[in-house]
Amino acid sequence: MNKKFIFLNGLKVNLQENRIRVRLGYKAKTGEVNSSVSQYLEELKPLLPDLIKPKAVYTVLDYEETNKHPVFKEAEKTALCLCTIGPELEKECSNLMERGDILKGFVLDCLGSEAVEDTARQSDRIIAEKARNMGLWPSKRFSPGYGIWDIKEQKYVFNILPSDKLGVRLTDTCIMVPRKSISFRINFYRKKEFSTRRFK
Repeated sequence: MNKKFIFLNGLKVNLQENRIRVRLGYKAKTGEVNSSVSQYLEELKPLLPDLIKPKAVYTVLDYEETNKHPVFKEAEKTALCLCTIGPELEKECSNLMERGDILKGFVLDCLGSEAVEDTARQSDRIIAEKARNMGLWPSKRFSPGYGIWDIKEQKYVFNILPSDKLGVRLTDTCIMVPRKSISFRINFYRKKEFSTRRFK
């Protein structure tokens, strides 16, 4: 199997205020944010360019090239993707926690979670567009651990993708390190009705 890997190294994270509010436990557009939280947000945002290094890699496989798991059934092709923002933000979170800055560490962790999610959203859009350019219909993205795709399938994803090139490894319990990493699949279908994605 001669796999082609596409690296997405030019991604720019866009941290939307309403999404950050939700991660911090507030409603998306209403409700006053705790003054300490607001202060930490202002202090941390200038540091983010040095702490967040978004990158991703994906490949597109024919059904016959997969491990034939039931989640790939009916798919003409399947894209497997791995995203990360790197280890720097997590290290800074740990430093803050160790110094007793628990709330500040929590705020930074939330920013990191949203950053890697935005990286995954951007990767998802790129892969979905690729599917449409191929005349196929992309599904939504699904990560190992969702539905019948057991978390242990992370091992299959990491066996396929060059995770070392992104600096991401998998523990024996299938946890990704750095934690601010996301893996997922997107199935490409011949028939639109098989897709779980909404189209405009």
